[in-house]
Amino acid sequence: MLKKLKKFAPWLLILSGCMIIGSALFQRIETIWRQNELVRRYEQNADHPDEIEEPPDRDPEVSSASSGTQTDSELPATLQNPDSGEKQAKETVKLPEIIGTLRIPRIGVRVAIGEGSDDASMRYTVGHFTQTALPGQKGNFALIGHRSYRYGQFFNRLDELKKGDELIVKRGKSSYTYTVAETFVVEPEDTWVLNPTPDATITLVTCTPIRIATHRLIVKGILKEKD
Repeated sequence: MLKKLKKFAPWLLILSGCMIIGSALFQRIETIWRQNELVRRYEQNADHPDEIEEPPDRDPEVSSASSGTQTDSELPATLQNPDSGEKQAKETVKLPEIIGTLRIPRIGVRVAIGEGSDDASMRYTVGHFTQTALPGQKGNFALIGHRSYRYGQFFNRLDELKKGDELIVKRGKSSYTYTVAETFVVEPEDTWVLNPTPDATITLVTCTPIRIATHRLIVKGILKEKD
């Protein structure tokens, strides 16, 4: 009996390895399909502007109580590691509200933007920090995304961006083009990167180095034009 088990052991190991690889591949394909479907549905709905409510501009000169402008007290205590909740995300399939799409031509990114920065939101989308401005509005429009190998790999190549690269955000019928102004690395506690700005800006947040995630990679951009 023992000899028979030894005979089949290599095949069992190969089968186990194939199952593990197959499971990871299935999760990756399913994530890509669902993410593309979210983008397709949002852009399809954008052809019916009455279904998408365009919020009023958030003027930083107006009090936060009346305009909804972000305040420092509303910001998170740390910039969370977007890849730390993969197990939870796997078990949660509830989709977030989609508020727009993000396209980054240099690195081939085209992804939906989900309202919220929780783990479930970031499985199929990049998450919007709800305390920050909305696309095209005055203030700091801040997004966070995965830089992982299993689920959303949306920001895996974020470190390749250079000054002047375009970040194109679409919300409803409107399109907003931001240009990269700077990239840098901060500690997780450096939430000042989410602070309000007097002009329309964008902030992208992800973990770095990949899979180690001791710090946060930040990409800052400024609004170039609105279509």
